[in-house]
Amino acid sequence: MMFREKSISKLYAFALAAVFALTLAGCGGGGGTAAVEEPPAMPDSTPQEMCEGDGGRYNADGSCSSAAEVAEEGALSDAQDAAAAAAAAAMAAVAGAVDPVAASNAYGYASMAGDANTAAQAATTSADAMGHQTAAETARDSAVEAAGTTGLGLIMLANKVLNGDDIDNATLDGSTVPKAVNNATNVGASITDAADNAAAFADGFTNQGGVSDGTAAVISADGTTAVAAHKASGSTFTVQIASDTLLTGEMESRFHTKGGWEAQDLLFPATDGNTKTHLVISTDIQATTEKKEYSGTPVALPATAVLTGDIPSDGSDFEVTLNLNPEDNNVPITAEIHCPDPANSPCSISVDEDGTIVVNQNYQYRTETTTTMTADGDYLTWGMWVTGSVRDTLVGTTDDNTPDEAQAGAFAYGSQVFAVVPALAGTATYNGVANGLYSAGGMVQYFDADATLEADFGGATNVGGKISGSISNIKAAGVAVDGSLGLMRGDIAAVGTFSGMTDGVLGGNGFRGTYGGQVYGPAGRNAAAMATTFPTTAAGTFGASTQDGKMSLIGAFGSWKAE
Repeated sequence: MMFREKSISKLYAFALAAVFALTLAGCGGGGGTAAVEEPPAMPDSTPQEMCEGDGGRYNADGSCSSAAEVAEEGALSDAQDAAAAAAAAAMAAVAGAVDPVAASNAYGYASMAGDANTAAQAATTSADAMGHQTAAETARDSAVEAAGTTGLGLIMLANKVLNGDDIDNATLDGSTVPKAVNNATNVGASITDAADNAAAFADGFTNQGGVSDGTAAVISADGTTAVAAHKASGSTFTVQIASDTLLTGEMESRFHTKGGWEAQDLLFPATDGNTKTHLVISTDIQATTEKKEYSGTPVALPATAVLTGDIPSDGSDFEVTLNLNPEDNNVPITAEIHCPDPANSPCSISVDEDGTIVVNQNYQYRTETTTTMTADGDYLTWGMWVTGSVRDTLVGTTDDNTPDEAQAGAFAYGSQVFAVVPALAGTATYNGVANGLYSAGGMVQYFDADATLEADFGGATNVGGKISGSISNIKAAGVAVDGSLGLMRGDIAAVGTFSGMTDGVLGGNGFRGTYGGQVYGPAGRNAAAMATTFPTTAAGTFGASTQDGKMSLIGAFGSWKAE
């Protein structure tokens, strides 16, 4: 063992000596052998290079998101974007719905799509977000379908009379309209006829006046009425027959017209086994108002009273929370601080920062009240109707040459007839909404539009005056129709009625027809006010058709004086 250890030590020493000699040879001035150069050291990779080299993303804070994390973030973002797009598409479908009932139905699904999108945006994993994305897209598809499905019974009836059961949701341009049956032009022709007589409010319905209780009615030739009313409990739309028996019918849909006015699609009773009348009635009747007035005997205000509320400086009456004496711990009351005789005994009052009376001159208080219910007395009602007999006959049968019945019309009514006196002079603008029936491409669709009138009351030189206007921004079956229908200059009679011709270009086609209506409200004007006060509203009907009768429209409008 000793021999081996010594041998290893000698070898180690020899090796060290050899290394030392080589080093001297390389560094010496006269050494004959060149030094061996080592390769330069490779620089280390940066953190960003190492992160991105593995498919990750290097973040601004110096952290590295792995490839899996990046993929998860992308999937989450894509799902959220898709959910947002679905929600937006659902709301777009609502805006382009074929009629207000379809819009209402579509809106329910659009709300579901919106809720799903909200949940998707709050999701923290792609799996969760994609689940909400699917829900949003499903609701979007339902919204699109609902928006394109006619919901108004009036339109469904018109198209069934026109073309049978297949026509309900055909497109406006007629590209998907089935081959026309024997009565294919019947409803369109009826609308054209009604358009020609629009100034007379169309045949079949007349306006029932003299109603003063917040109720408007449109009455048919057989004594059936459609009624729009507002009571204390809210608004009501009903169908009545002459005996005042309330009727319930199918497809009675409540909705809002353009501009937010209340409307309903009502079914009239059948006059025989298969004849129906649907009527859409719109109104701006406001709900019955409740007014509370203090009417009790006034009582002297005690000096201990504490008032909480705003105190006017002009001596007028005002309402406050009144504590008659804080020391008795009774609950404060609501009261009117009343000035009994302001003409002869003016009132004034001042209180300190706590509301305690400092000075009171002539003010008393009263708590008893009287409630008065007041129905809206200045309102409009307007709309359109279709009567049809659907016998479901088949083309080719012996009965197919007998067209089904079809009639259509429009109506408009206001509660306060306005008499135009010779002394009334000046101009007034009336802006409002219109809706009606648009017949084109072998089918009938609902339309709404903007209505504008310009009235020029002529004064003593021109009793009544002149009126003109337009029906513009027409949207039929959710599709904008290019152009507008002009309400050409017509006369305003002393009783407030007006009429004239319609003329315009819609969708590249020339339309002509008639319009008529009346100005209304306010009532109860004295002689001086009659010479200076303009009507508050105007309502009427209008219609037009192309020269060949293949396209036509009829509608009604309500409008309100611009401020």
